[in-house]
Amino acid sequence: MITRPSTSRILEDVVDEIMRDIMPSITDPAQQIRLHMLTIVLNNCANASEREISVMREEIPVYLSFASDVAAATGDADVATAAEAAQMGESLVLSDVIADYQRASRAFSTAMDLVMDTVNRDFINRGEDILRTRMANERAILSGVSAVGRSAS
Repeated sequence: MITRPSTSRILEDVVDEIMRDIMPSITDPAQQIRLHMLTIVLNNCANASEREISVMREEIPVYLSFASDVAAATGDADVATAAEAAQMGESLVLSDVIADYQRASRAFSTAMDLVMDTVNRDFINRGEDILRTRMANERAILSGVSAVGRSAS
């Protein structure tokens, strides 16, 4: 019985079964490498599934705040409209959070495009800091912080 029925646990169980029951029966080194690479993908998916909703929900208000601040400072209607259309909902369903994240990302991009075009150094620096945080979050989620042999505990 699965006591922790999460996506990450299911993926970890699949990797465990592959490594325990399937890998020993494969004798072709090229096929073993392919199977190891597939288990890395599964481990990366398990890692991502643990945090992706929380990271997106942490980042959305940052993007919206940036876009709102740019809209207020510049009076740009396109940025204001993008920010207003991108409010975060209450749902924790992955597809809903992704939709909220995409709208917030578009608002951020619209604002960032404007500050780049107008060479507003303060907003450019702030936007670059936001992008650095986003990249760090993506690396942490997608990098496979846990490689082959990830512990399921």
